[in-house]
This record gives sequence, structure tokens and C-alpha cells, in this order.
Amino acid sequence: MAIATGTVFWTQPVDDEVSASITQTWTDQAIKCYVTNADCANCSIPKGGYSFVCQMNKVVPVLLKTLGAPEPKRVNKLLPYLSQY
Repeated sequence: MAIATGTVFWTQPVDDEVSASITQTWTDQAIKCYVTNADCANCSIPKGGYSFVCQMNKVVPVLLKTLGAPEPKRVNKLLPYLSQY
């Protein structure tokens, strides 16, 4: 679905499509999803009332396949904050 905002157009992923921009690197959110085994009940995205559907359950497998597991240093940095989500 294309949505116009002034003269800028962006395309929203349809159904099973995953946005390519979020499958290029391990973001903090992707690492949190990886560490919690995609436990959506304890995630900030569904609780945040965002206007989009979380795609992390699709993104994490792509990241694992293309990049491998996230760096342990980054995972350890985020662990203290996981209880907040």
C-alpha cells in the first residue's frame, strides 16, 4: 500500500513482506526479540500502541541466516534492560 505524505511516498509492507531496511543489521529491538525468543507478551512494541504490526518474528530469522547471531557484547549490554519490556 502506498501512502502519500506531501510529496514523499513510502510503501508499507503487505502481509508477509518484511521491510528490507530492518533486515540489514541487528537493531536493539531485534536483539531483544532474539534474546526473549520472540515473547511478544513481554515486548514493548505491542504495548506501545504503534500504527504498525511488529515484524521481528520474521526479521530475526533473516538476520540469523544472513548475519549470524548478534555480537555477545551487544547482547550483554541490553540484558539489564530486558526486564523493562
